[in-house]
Amino acid sequence: MSTSSQLGTSRDARDGMNEPLDLHSSQSSDLCSVCADIDLEEYFKNERDDFIDRSTGFIEAASTAKRLGFLRDICLKARRCSLCWIIVQSVCTTVLSREQTPEALLEKEMSATKPRECYIYSYCSAKNDRIEDENPSSKAIRIGIAYRAGGPSDRGGAIDGQIGDIQLLDEDSVRIRNSTAFFGRRVSPEVNLSLVNYWLNLCETNHGLRCNGDRLGLNTKPKDLLVIDVEKKCIATLPSGAKYIALSYCWPAKEMFQTLLTNVNELTCPGALSNRWDQLPAVIQDAINLTYDFGETYIWIDALCIVQDDQQLKTAQISQMDLVYTSALMTIVPLVRTLDPDQACCGLPRYNPKIRRRSQKVAIVKGMHLAVPFEAVFGMVDTKTRWSTRAWTYQECLVSRRILFLTESQAYFQCRHSIFCEDCRGEIDSTDVYFAPCTNLWNPGALETSGGRLQLNFGTLHLPRELYATDERAILAYLSYVEFYSIRQATQISDSLNAFRAIQNVLSDTMQTCFLYGMPEKYFDVALLFIPHINKPRTKQRNQGYPLNAAFPSWTWAAWNCAVNNSGYFPCDSYGIRREVDWFLVCSDSYSIALESKDTLGSTKLPGANNKNFGVLGSIPSGLLPPLRDKTIVNGDLQDTNNAILSCWTMALDLYLPGHFVPLGASQGGRWSDLEHLAIHNAKREWIGSILMDKIWPDTRLDTTQPYRFILISRSEDILPSRDPEVTFFDTELFESRPWCFLNVMMVELCGNAARRLGVGTIHEDAWVQESPTEMLVKLK
Repeated sequence: MSTSSQLGTSRDARDGMNEPLDLHSSQSSDLCSVCADIDLEEYFKNERDDFIDRSTGFIEAASTAKRLGFLRDICLKARRCSLCWIIVQSVCTTVLSREQTPEALLEKEMSATKPRECYIYSYCSAKNDRIEDENPSSKAIRIGIAYRAGGPSDRGGAIDGQIGDIQLLDEDSVRIRNSTAFFGRRVSPEVNLSLVNYWLNLCETNHGLRCNGDRLGLNTKPKDLLVIDVEKKCIATLPSGAKYIALSYCWPAKEMFQTLLTNVNELTCPGALSNRWDQLPAVIQDAINLTYDFGETYIWIDALCIVQDDQQLKTAQISQMDLVYTSALMTIVPLVRTLDPDQACCGLPRYNPKIRRRSQKVAIVKGMHLAVPFEAVFGMVDTKTRWSTRAWTYQECLVSRRILFLTESQAYFQCRHSIFCEDCRGEIDSTDVYFAPCTNLWNPGALETSGGRLQLNFGTLHLPRELYATDERAILAYLSYVEFYSIRQATQISDSLNAFRAIQNVLSDTMQTCFLYGMPEKYFDVALLFIPHINKPRTKQRNQGYPLNAAFPSWTWAAWNCAVNNSGYFPCDSYGIRREVDWFLVCSDSYSIALESKDTLGSTKLPGANNKNFGVLGSIPSGLLPPLRDKTIVNGDLQDTNNAILSCWTMALDLYLPGHFVPLGASQGGRWSDLEHLAIHNAKREWIGSILMDKIWPDTRLDTTQPYRFILISRSEDILPSRDPEVTFFDTELFESRPWCFLNVMMVELCGNAARRLGVGTIHEDAWVQESPTEMLVKLK
């Protein structure tokens, strides 16, 4: 070890440098000199040295938190000090830590140029609001470990965040108060199905309309649903009124046994699945057995309960996926920490003994049993698991009313109201309970419709079934779900909309709008402003026109086989989007449907003193389109008009892209690092606007000598409002920047008598007028 790495290392730490880190026993009562001075019982009785950020609700350590020393010293002392040991284990468990073992953590800290310094504090992790604050039975306290990177500072305290969490086990709760509620609980080696059954009963009995109400669509059942009879080991039609469990999982890469037209009759015979048992992936075998052990008769598993080569039946089942998962008693989700498709199907964690288990970390310190709580479930639902990367599983999670997550550490039960887990006693019949954000009992999905806290973990784990109170919330919901979905992976490019259909069905109800190719009619002008990130493909299956998927029209996000977003560059939450053109669907039966998109209000009035009125809305000449019909009579669901052509009466200009890159500033450059911000010029080479394009396009497709067609589609109150002051989108010496001066334009390429989207950008309204745009009917394909 270098001399420099030993500087500042305590004597207690140096005494254990040559001993293996794993020699320490969690049963040890030895304490280092720092830990010996800590009154743990007082820390567990009341909050100490904590601070609540009122803007987010997140809890941090105050500047008065007690200093424990450098994390590297704590790692070294963990060989002999039981409190240091449990602190190290807690740091290795947190979702913020990239180290999974104490050895890896120590190695990183010993080589760090800015070693982390740790502090201890305590905070309220859970509180029953039905009980008075001063009553000790109202709340449970946990110890938090916070840190500062870089060592001691004149500012004092821990300001960089929390890296560890420690709870007191229920067997010692009597030392604190006369209730075990919210204290830690020992986790058995196998999933406790009796406890899961208790969670389910608690949800059905006490959670009221949120988990069991009509808004969930429980009065509408899926039609013609096949299920697996786990007692008879065969496929059967679900009896009327019968309950069933659903499975959400990832298909293996290798070929899997499926229900087909050639074997569906055979599989309805009792014992048929027993004869095929060895052909089923372990995850399906385990799900069938767990359903039987849980005391239920039926389970729905897509590979076996949809006839995979009956296209008509398959399409009908896909269209009702929201009902399938919503109506299920609960959905089983196996979360195995692997991205390998075959390993992800190796069984149900903590039910299948072949799957590795993560043990609970417990230490006895001053006669008290301290445990490290496992991660919150939303921390488990991330890219560390294949399930968390797949497109189909995203909607299955969102529309399920109850989910049983089985992980290598423990089971989590999440409904639309609560989260229960094996390592903490969170089961109480009160619905008025506070849980600290990011703890393992916190349910971010429940925040979506409560108390205006929409901004916290919006879109996480559950899809609200209540009507959105404002256009802003509806738009944020749609944009969030599309953005999160677009980073998910799919095997077939044709599944871009199929795997989103359940989400679309729910949004159609809660947003009160029809959908067309995944785009909401009511907010169609906003939806058109998506920006593709083609370096983040949604599937490895590419087609000749990649990133465009020829199965869908170019103007929908579904056609762009990659991640998309638009809420940053074209702000839609607190700034307005104004309609400028009329949109129509020209249907094959020689009639047209007018889309009913609406403006979103901004913070400033439009028109202002210098804003232009183009007069395009409602001005389409007669005879250009087939006769208009009312879609509520002809076609109530725009999803059924997929052969229609999107058309608009708009204005167009032919402009140039000279290859000049427009900087987005230090605060925004990272977000758009895979895109190029290109200047738009007129024929006089004046800079009149900007457009975001993927980096591949300028290198392979850009022709700086030829003009490109731009069509007007809408208007924005502002563009990238959080930009750095020096960032502009046009020559501000020629054109005044003001609210609502930003015209949203689509760059298109002509394909016969139609056009195809290339990208979207903005042009100053004054520049647009001075170029004398041409009014025309544009058909988009």
